[in-house]
Amino acid sequence: MPLSLSERQLIASEASVDGDGKMSAADWERVVSRRLRLDQERLTIAEYLTKSHDLHLGQHLLKWTARLGVSFLAVTGANAAGEAGMHVVGACVVGCISGLGGGTLNNLMVGVTPVGWMRDVSFLALALAASLAGFYLFPLVGLLAEEEEQMPESRGARAAGGDSLTAVSMDGPTVVAVTPSLLRYGIESIALGALCVIGAQQGIVRGLPPLASATLGVTVAFGGMVRDLLCKREVALGKGCQSYAAASFAGASVYVALRQLHVLNCAGSTAKLVHGGIPIGARILLGAGTAIGIRVYAWQQKPGDIFSSMGDCAAANHEWVRRLAGRS
Repeated sequence: MPLSLSERQLIASEASVDGDGKMSAADWERVVSRRLRLDQERLTIAEYLTKSHDLHLGQHLLKWTARLGVSFLAVTGANAAGEAGMHVVGACVVGCISGLGGGTLNNLMVGVTPVGWMRDVSFLALALAASLAGFYLFPLVGLLAEEEEQMPESRGARAAGGDSLTAVSMDGPTVVAVTPSLLRYGIESIALGALCVIGAQQGIVRGLPPLASATLGVTVAFGGMVRDLLCKREVALGKGCQSYAAASFAGASVYVALRQLHVLNCAGSTAKLVHGGIPIGARILLGAGTAIGIRVYAWQQKPGDIFSSMGDCAAANHEWVRRLAGRS
């Protein structure tokens, strides 16, 4: 490999034992061996972390959480592809990309090869089965909603935007029925809450810093973003109640923070909160629940947004400057 003079000097200065800036063949072999040993130590620790987690009931819950997230995203992905005009094969491709795309990206970023669904093909089989269900069975929800709307016991009225069906009973209070869009949003929210925890766990097992681990909870939504691009929909990354990024990052951050607190608690660095630390099952539920809670709040804010857009901020700043100029 061709090297510049400064690059050679840097290597020689680090490899030199006596500090004279000269490197022998033995010095170079020692540097390479040390770096290889460090990499192998990281891999060994990651393996032991995984094995130690497997001893807990909560880790088994984490695996089932991953399967839940994959299957739910595959269902909504295939259904969105069907609505976009694709046939069953195309819908299955989009469904598998939705469910497995984010995990594949995370595996590649942290250096896990082969990726998860290639090592455990049950995830691929689950995504395919869920995609078929999303293509063939999910539309039945729309038919059931239409039947509910036409029942003589209740008179249906569509809410603004068509996202929920409000059935006004003749004898009692108002009842909100589940429509396909609301059901799909709920399924996506559960899937997002599950997968953001899985993404954060991948970073923890690989020994990544807390912020990087929490970020993996956002990139795990990559499959849903690709689904929107393939179906020519508005990308659900940071827009209104579809804000995947805000919910997934919040959920992953809570999970990572609880993990850090668990480690400190077990190491005696803080006052004992729970004997034996914070159970992994509680960390999973709190992390996923945070993401789902934000999605629920964002849905209630429709048609507004939980964050201000750039245009809204510019308008607010313009109004503030105008008022300030008027006072002066």
